[in-house]
Amino acid sequence: MPMKRTGAGTIVAFAMLACAACDDPKKGSEASAASAAAPATATPPAPSAAPEPEKKEPPKATRPEKIDLEVTAERRAKAEAAVPEAKGFLVATDLETKLKANKKLKEKTAGVAAFDKLASGKWVLFEGPMANLTDTGFDIGITYTPQIPGDVIGMSRQWFPVTFSEVTGYDSTKFKVGQTVVVLAKYGGKQKGGPGTELVEAKAW
Repeated sequence: MPMKRTGAGTIVAFAMLACAACDDPKKGSEASAASAAAPATATPPAPSAAPEPEKKEPPKATRPEKIDLEVTAERRAKAEAAVPEAKGFLVATDLETKLKANKKLKEKTAGVAAFDKLASGKWVLFEGPMANLTDTGFDIGITYTPQIPGDVIGMSRQWFPVTFSEVTGYDSTKFKVGQTVVVLAKYGGKQKGGPGTELVEAKAW
């Protein structure tokens, strides 16, 4: 059938139908659902704080490699201030000089007896390399005969050990055989020394 020409009313009706389709609530909800289904933009994570640098402990004071063993007035004063009961102490090297001057001392028993007569019950400053280290003490040698001229090694000297115990500042894990020490100790006789103090460790030398 041939279409009849429509008027203005028909055009208006078609426009109204088109607008009704736009306002359809079903289509609107479908659009909202599609919008909700769209992935949200991810928020970037906040940068982590930089790790704090490790705190380093200050280096511990080390023991000097070389120790001057001269007994000066200043060092004597420092030693007596650190160990007041030792005021007026004797010096082992001075006692050794007296022993070496005694031509009758030929063997160890006589040497020990002569040293005991000079030093027993008194405070004495002992200096020199340490030997025979144990957890509780160590030895220092006392020479009682002079070195024969021409003996560059010192094998002609006769000596005996004094064993020390109860020495403040001594730690068997910190010291080693042959290391020089400065020990102010009470000499008890018969090659025994202590209590005492290692003056270098006590910062009193």
